[in-house]
Amino acid sequence: MPQLITPEIVRKGDNRDAPRAYNDATVQNPHSPTVLNNIGVALERQGRYEEALAAFSAALVCDNDDVYAWNNRAVILTRLGRLQEAVLSCTQALAIDRSCIFAWVTYGTVLSRLGKYPEAESALAVAEDLDPQARALYPGNLTMTRA
Repeated sequence: MPQLITPEIVRKGDNRDAPRAYNDATVQNPHSPTVLNNIGVALERQGRYEEALAAFSAALVCDNDDVYAWNNRAVILTRLGRLQEAVLSCTQALAIDRSCIFAWVTYGTVLSRLGKYPEAESALAVAEDLDPQARALYPGNLTMTRA
């Protein structure tokens, strides 16, 4: 089950060591999309968005059907202002898993930033149909770690 990371959540411990720990795990299993995805989340928490984007992209090289990595890539692309690319990542995530609430909320966020408000509302409505609490995720940070 994914863990939602939001800016409001107080993070325990010092995340500066997280990339080092994940890098150690990557040495042991360099083609693990889970490890690469989680490295990206750790980097995102530190504000290292370009590096996070690289980690999510590497996860997708290992497993192009990783809905977590596609969604997380969309979140980072949005943070970087690369909204058209973020839309493509969202649509890819949703093509893999139409029931991924996080992807619907991310998609709604991106569409809203593009000024496509009716489409954004539709995407958020789908998320709410899947989970009535989904709107609480908007406009938080929607990167997801994998167990």
